Amino acid sequence: MTLGWIIFGTIAQLMLGFFLFMLVVFSAAGIGNGGHLDRFQLTLLNLSMIVLPAVCILSSGVVLYLYKHGGSALSYWWYALPLAVTSLYLVYAISLSRQS
Repeated sequence: MTLGWIIFGTIAQLMLGFFLFMLVVFSAAGIGNGGHLDRFQLTLLNLSMIVLPAVCILSSGVVLYLYKHGGSALSYWWYALPLAVTSLYLVYAISLSRQS
């Protein structure tokens, strides 16, 4: 693991966190205004505003920790965790928008 890629990946994760926050805010607002959602669905949408950016910060923190403690190049795979969580959110949001 090189310091340059760690810095680049961490900055990219923070930018992705801001983007995901905005994505969830606007998509959840559109879904919430367009249909009748129950309390659980609204809570899950509201929670997604915090969870998706937090996963970005968490994954970059894990990579930084592994870098300081001699992690291998496989540690870069932690940067893919927010992409997996985002795909789960998008599947959920699309299913909610089709439902309403």
